[in-house]
Amino acid sequence: MSRMVGYARAACATFVVIPLFGWDRLRHPWLAVLIVVAAAAEASWFAWRAWHGPDRLSRRLVLTDVSFCVLLMLVGSRAAQPHDRNKLMTELVPFSLVASAGVGFGLGLGLLAIAAVTILMTAWSLAVLPDVSLKLGSDLLGFALWYVVAMLIARELRTLSAATAAAQDAARVAGRLAVEQEREAESLRQREITHREIHDYLLPIVDHVAAGGMPSAALVREARRGAQRARRIIMDPRGLDPRVLDGDGGGTPEPGETGFEAMMSAVVDAFADEGLALVPFVAIQGEPPAPVREALVAATREALRNVVRHAGGVDEVSLFVEGDASGMLVVVRDRGVGFDPATVRPGGGMSGSYQALRRHGGQALVTGRPGGGVKVTLRWPAPPTPPDGGAPSPLPEQEGPW
Repeated sequence: MSRMVGYARAACATFVVIPLFGWDRLRHPWLAVLIVVAAAAEASWFAWRAWHGPDRLSRRLVLTDVSFCVLLMLVGSRAAQPHDRNKLMTELVPFSLVASAGVGFGLGLGLLAIAAVTILMTAWSLAVLPDVSLKLGSDLLGFALWYVVAMLIARELRTLSAATAAAQDAARVAGRLAVEQEREAESLRQREITHREIHDYLLPIVDHVAAGGMPSAALVREARRGAQRARRIIMDPRGLDPRVLDGDGGGTPEPGETGFEAMMSAVVDAFADEGLALVPFVAIQGEPPAPVREALVAATREALRNVVRHAGGVDEVSLFVEGDASGMLVVVRDRGVGFDPATVRPGGGMSGSYQALRRHGGQALVTGRPGGGVKVTLRWPAPPTPPDGGAPSPLPEQEGPW
């Protein structure tokens, strides 16, 4: 606002030059020249203070400008003949109107502001005496209107400035929150990767050795693979992050990246090497996002690992995998000893691999009954919540290869 008034003051200073064009009609021509010089000097000083001064559009600056305009009108009008003052020196009004606008911008609504505008109007009325005409009324109205309009504009600008400052503060807070959330999400991703690698690739080998099992060729291959992946994590925790492996975050795998079908085939081969009687049915028509692929594979490995640990001797375990880039369904079903869901508390992989799938928008359902085996259903994305707000209905029992 200070700069706006400074622009107006500098521009309106040119009006005081116009009376010089009526040189031969002036009573004191050199007084008109003095007015031009004084107005130019005051306008330059005012504009500089409005732009660079420590107080900008302060009360002192506004009242000083008003005082100069009062003096300019009372003295400058004397350069013309008494009967021509309102005609030849009327160009003093545009210059003085800026002082009225400065009052509106700098002082706002108050007794001091009203008094300053009244003094300006009174000074011009005295300056044109005895040349009083209807034009005086329009000049006085101009002083009042410039003050009122400037005061209203100043109010709107201050409101806009406050709203902008509040929006900037909110943006800074949101930015800090976003950085914190991204940091927390990155930490969670790294924990998820570490959990998956230890649980899926290292613990099975340790459990086998701890149980006194003989080191088969398949176990040696798994041990080597687990050691390689562990070294990659140690060298660079991001080395196994799906976001690093998959530059586009999903869809078609990048060159050299393992697709979902190949990842599932590797899981099937690994458990077949361990002696699990696995009957797979895999029908994949597209690639889900890389983090979802990793989460689904980890949850599938966990489900099969639980079959090996808890199902007892089973003749056959069914693995059903079907879907595309928009949705995936994985079902692991065994006919083992089963369990009573009411007596089992989820833990270990169920609280890790399955929760990781849920964090990526999927769903993991485990159903079973004593003597009837266990069925693990993995879905991505999770089915929508029913309109009544209840939990999604579990999949119905189906017959088939799984």
